[in-house]
Amino acid sequence: MNIRNKVLFKTALLSISLVLTSASAISAVIPMMLNQLSGVSSSLIESVVTIPSFSMMLFVLLSGPISSRLGKKNTVLLGLLLVVIGGILPMLTTNITWILALRLVLGAGLGMFNSLAVSLISDFFEGDERAQLVGFQSAVQGLGSSLATFVAGQLALIDWQFAFLCYAITIPIALLFFLVIPEPERGESAVSSTGTGRRSGGVSIPVLGLGAALFLFMTFIMIVYTKTGIMIAEKSMSNADFLGTALTLFSLSTMVAGFLFGRIYKWLRNYAPFISSLLTATGFVLLWFAQNVTLVTVAMLIIGFSFALFIPYIFTILTKIVPKGSETLSISIAMVGSNLGAFASPYVIKLVGMLFGNETASFAFLVSAIVFMIAALICLGIAIRGKGSKTQAAVHS
Repeated sequence: MNIRNKVLFKTALLSISLVLTSASAISAVIPMMLNQLSGVSSSLIESVVTIPSFSMMLFVLLSGPISSRLGKKNTVLLGLLLVVIGGILPMLTTNITWILALRLVLGAGLGMFNSLAVSLISDFFEGDERAQLVGFQSAVQGLGSSLATFVAGQLALIDWQFAFLCYAITIPIALLFFLVIPEPERGESAVSSTGTGRRSGGVSIPVLGLGAALFLFMTFIMIVYTKTGIMIAEKSMSNADFLGTALTLFSLSTMVAGFLFGRIYKWLRNYAPFISSLLTATGFVLLWFAQNVTLVTVAMLIIGFSFALFIPYIFTILTKIVPKGSETLSISIAMVGSNLGAFASPYVIKLVGMLFGNETASFAFLVSAIVFMIAALICLGIAIRGKGSKTQAAVHS
């Protein structure tokens, strides 16, 4: 590829990441759905945001076998088609069963190319250029999430069902990817997405540990999407309509952090998870105390920024500590942990609330603050003691 085509190539390759985190784009309509869909439980309506993570988790695992038959490019294109179908069609119904079923289709589509969005970078790039693109990939996810959230929020001002039209952005993305990106050669290092775990690195303890960390992280981070609107209603805050903008700013902060990740990563090294967890805990404390939408927005900016430090750190480590040919499998395992945590979030939070006799959104934020503070202390201890020598070696290589 020459330099001029390389820019277009990278743009097309990264563009599919614009929709990877778009499942939460319609979070602002949760309070509207609660008001209109009487008789439907709040946890079920909150699942409209999180249920795509369930099918996403399943199809992250299936993406390897599917891509081995269809090829990586066709798998991505099929996934994008499912995103269009499952993303837009919920606007045509108010039946919660149909909405949830279509959201599962959306998740299946996202799951098909979730891990491929990262492994394709390894197929075509290596070294510093690959690390830079992994950071950019996280930033593009933030950009796409913020764009979809903003568009959904504006459309929801017309009618909450119109918010689902935000997924129409997938159509030009699919066209660009189809025209520009070729099928990777099967002899290249990361193309072995058909891996079955026979390489020990793909299913090693560090990989499973990182997947578990992502599970816990996503379980408690998702309440930003599912509980913020409910908390604003609980506290009768003024300017509640600003929630859509606040969620957009939240996504923009993840984008900014993604673009800065390369520099922050070089500076913090193994202390990145500690800083990320500490900032996240601080953000949740502010949400717990918040009495106005301004403080809510500040808290979400902090959480969004720290969120984008943690995720690319995990995937950067994964691409370094696993053997060649095991990248896609390892990324899939990590994404299963991430998506399972996102799916389980409403139910885990509800269970915790029932156990403590407090199911308010504010209490959920307090619980998350405590969880992330404990995580920060654990990460600090690991960084100081120098445990996980493979991770350290990978970071400093």
